[in-house]
Amino acid sequence: MAKLGTNGEMTTPDDLPQILDGELLPAKRGGFTRRPSLGNARGIRRELAACYLEFRRGDLDTEQAKTAGFLLRCLLESIRTDEIERRLCQLEDMTK
Repeated sequence: MAKLGTNGEMTTPDDLPQILDGELLPAKRGGFTRRPSLGNARGIRRELAACYLEFRRGDLDTEQAKTAGFLLRCLLESIRTDEIERRLCQLEDMTK
């Protein structure tokens, strides 16, 4: 179930899907642009969704949207690779 965070943002548990629908709102709130952390797949997914909404709103042109999508996909692939390597090392340590 979604809850209201300390700064007024909506928060949900990690295991619930994040649905993107409703009206488009400006990216800036309170004089700054809030961007999610890009250190995990969830943050990358949120950034990709934000880029998509900016593109739909006309704030990003086609080339900027393509570049952002490509770079975010590269980040996601490296996070996945890192996670697989970490799990493989754990499995190798268990068999020793």
